[in-house]
Amino acid sequence: MIVSRFAANLDWLYPGLPYLDRIDAARTDGFSRVELLFAHLENRQALRARLGGLSVALVNAPAGDWAQGERGLAALPGREAEFRAHAQQGFELAQQVGAPVVHLLSGIAEDSAATRATWLGNLAWAAAQAPAGLTLTVEPINRRDMPGYFLHRQAQALELLSLLGSPRVKLQLDLYHCRIAEGGESLSHLARALDLGVLGHVQVAGVQGRHEPEPAEYAAELALLAERGWDGCVGLEYKPRADTTAGLAWLR
Repeated sequence: MIVSRFAANLDWLYPGLPYLDRIDAARTDGFSRVELLFAHLENRQALRARLGGLSVALVNAPAGDWAQGERGLAALPGREAEFRAHAQQGFELAQQVGAPVVHLLSGIAEDSAATRATWLGNLAWAAAQAPAGLTLTVEPINRRDMPGYFLHRQAQALELLSLLGSPRVKLQLDLYHCRIAEGGESLSHLARALDLGVLGHVQVAGVQGRHEPEPAEYAAELALLAERGWDGCVGLEYKPRADTTAGLAWLR
């Protein structure tokens, strides 16, 4: 049985199956929670029916024109109206599938006074408009995998969250992105987020090739989460080397 702390990211795992069939595969593998990044493209009624009693740990709000290279709009000046429309779609999706967390992507933009002001204004609006009980997350994403992404360093994210000052917006700490961007270090960044009380969601992938982690690759980080009594979720957002189910041996 998969430890209940972990969630299968259905946009990355079980890639050979149709989207809704991935829900069944995750359930068969013992997962009780899943992450949904592009669920806004699916039929809601069919999605809800297939989920059954499976919990959704996190959904992404729509992130602009993905096919044209857009990766969110939160930091893009002049796109505020579109950001708000997409955020509202994310809120509605979360309520429909029972997800407690919505990830709002920041977008491709340089870190400047204008983009910071736009990001802060958009996230403040989202925090005020989000339905009660819903947590919003922002994620630093390394610029090797996503060139030009606005939010790409942990210190940058913590500074902006401090300036924002909203308890409704928290850090989504992908330990893979953290290690790529921060020179291989992630434990101290995780500890810092826990100390500040801003940790909203965690994700993992192996540093080598973004495949399954090695069996002990994140042992220290997972032990720290357990030691601190953190009750959030750890999403498995990686590219399986081959068969997803066989690859879960690292977790068992």
